[in-house]
Amino acid sequence: MNKSFLLFLFVLFSCVKIHAQSQKNISGLKNKVTENSKLFDTDINKAYRDLDRLIKESRKLKDSLSEMKLLEKKCRYFYYKSQIDSLIIASEQLQKAAGTYGNKYYEAMADVYLAETYSVNKFYDKALVHLTNAYNTLKQDDSKSKMIFYAKANVLSSFANVYMDKNEPRKAAQKLREEIKSGNELKDPGEFADFQYLNYSNISKVYVEYNLDSAYYFAMKSVGIKPKNVSYDKSMIDNYTVIGQYHEHLKDYENAVKNFHKALKIGKRTGIELNLNSIYKSLKEIYLTKNQKDSAEFYENKIKQNDLQMLQSKYNSLQEVMSKDQEEQKHSFNKRLLLLGILLVSVSLIFVFLFFRLRNNGKKNIETANVDSKPKQNAYLHETYKNLMALLENNDPGFMFAFENAFPEFSEKLLKIHPDLQQSEIEFCALLKLKLSTKEIAKYTFIETRTVQNKKYRLRKKLDIPQQIDIYHWIDSI
Repeated sequence: MNKSFLLFLFVLFSCVKIHAQSQKNISGLKNKVTENSKLFDTDINKAYRDLDRLIKESRKLKDSLSEMKLLEKKCRYFYYKSQIDSLIIASEQLQKAAGTYGNKYYEAMADVYLAETYSVNKFYDKALVHLTNAYNTLKQDDSKSKMIFYAKANVLSSFANVYMDKNEPRKAAQKLREEIKSGNELKDPGEFADFQYLNYSNISKVYVEYNLDSAYYFAMKSVGIKPKNVSYDKSMIDNYTVIGQYHEHLKDYENAVKNFHKALKIGKRTGIELNLNSIYKSLKEIYLTKNQKDSAEFYENKIKQNDLQMLQSKYNSLQEVMSKDQEEQKHSFNKRLLLLGILLVSVSLIFVFLFFRLRNNGKKNIETANVDSKPKQNAYLHETYKNLMALLENNDPGFMFAFENAFPEFSEKLLKIHPDLQQSEIEFCALLKLKLSTKEIAKYTFIETRTVQNKKYRLRKKLDIPQQIDIYHWIDSI
């Protein structure tokens, strides 16, 4: 009898110990998720790298809430990166998890992200169906929790996004005004300000389409109530973009460029790459107006590079959308197949063109005045150099993209040395990294050799490179 009792106590103690350890592990995971959320606001690339590991840990510990939070972060990452093909997959993963755990909030958020993917691919009616489903799902929750309140606000914002994609800005503004009005439910002044900070920024983007004065008014209003505890984020990128567009309209190019560069700087620091083309296009037009052809050409290349990446992502996402839509609405498949065929032919022509151009360029002998201009380390570096030179010789917009793939830490290290470096200055440093002579840089960038020399001088001064150190040697050490 005593032995049985002792055995019972031992088993009980073991269970309590295991439970305590499990709770400790779950508590540790929640702290990691919280830290990841904070990091997500300042550096989404760094935060994203931890997501899969944390998702795996949450599943092992059977912490469903942490798992769904992390899956939603994954969706937001792909949304901010405009990687629509990956967003579809992540949204479906969130939808499946939310359905399994019976969580209305994340079920609705999955619908919101899926709506964004349909809208980008011009299936607006399908996007609106998903948003209506999301709103109806949230209405089933009568807890009146803050989480549900904010989720409903997110749905209204997404409705506005779809109407913007449909080129119906007035309908978009109407949805955002509904969202702003709903803020009256928040009684705490600080919470109210935090909520409207985002809304004013969102509605300013909409007003840009038909009322620049109102757009500027709301952007400035958003900047004015920016929460002190919130780092510079997507809303501030949008605010500075709108303010830049307002000054551009007034032909106040100095202030326009200043605000556009603020927006790009935040995007670079946080990793958010949403709607960059609108900034690039404005900067290109401004520099053309000011007859600064090298800067205008730089942003023209950025636009082409961005368009190419978006086209690839849209092509991949359209296949996913088509596959999903076939299951849901078989009768409308032929129409979507036609759209897919058109896009597939367009993308195929682009890649065939790029393939043959790169192949033909690869056959050319690359001659340089200085033997040190060729990497000598190994065959891989030599081949990388050849490919980069082929892109550069043909003024290919994919040059900088290929360079950053070959030297992934180069831009980051430069920005650590001088955070205020402009994108055009980083690209110039890339040319120095390839050890191109002054004449070669002038040739490939279509500017005078004297202009190249002036750029070298300004760069040396900005980066505080001692006169006795060769600038090529200094750049090569980065």
